[in-house]
Amino acid sequence: MRGERMIGAGFVVGAVAVGAFVVLDRYEGSAQFADLPGDADVRLVGRFTPRQVERIAALPQAAAVECGTTLFGVTVVTSRGVLNGVTVLTAASRPGLRWSDVRSGSYPGSDSQVLIDERTAAAHDIRPGERATLSRGQTVVNATVVGIAGRPADTAVGAQAAVLMLPSGAVAALDGGASCDSVTVELRRTRDASAFSREAHDLLSPPPAVIYDVSLRGHV
Repeated sequence: MRGERMIGAGFVVGAVAVGAFVVLDRYEGSAQFADLPGDADVRLVGRFTPRQVERIAALPQAAAVECGTTLFGVTVVTSRGVLNGVTVLTAASRPGLRWSDVRSGSYPGSDSQVLIDERTAAAHDIRPGERATLSRGQTVVNATVVGIAGRPADTAVGAQAAVLMLPSGAVAALDGGASCDSVTVELRRTRDASAFSREAHDLLSPPPAVIYDVSLRGHV
């Protein structure tokens, strides 16, 4: 953990309109801040193709990049019953950019493995080893519950919704192969946040919305 900033832990609260670039004074906007997870410094919100994610990761200020998607209204069937209106999040592969910690079991190591939030697991007596079938429209993904995770704090998840976390490949499959809707970035140096955002703005069309970790308030 870097000593030059506090580490955010949790989910972005609220929705951010895609296409609004809100970083620098020269764009006449006010910087947006949220409590980003672990080592994350910046989150870009929009729609990103794999090629665009590669280009973001290649920017000199970026140390690590994770592409993520949030899916709502997923149906999950287990031997314990049917869960409707489930929210599915991308399980980041890099530990410092994960949205939630594993409380029991293990973190997903393949696209056929899934985490479930601890409140939902307790309410439905779901334990590691349980088989789950996730469906969204006509798309179906089968996975095994391998871990129980702390419940994300993001209010956009919904107070009552069950939350599952799948690796990016499985989320993309469940989303019909669509591009991801956010990119979470750890910077090499936090003081380069504005420079990174300028380059991301020039690189992407339409430009993404930008959210900074709360530790950068007053520095961008």
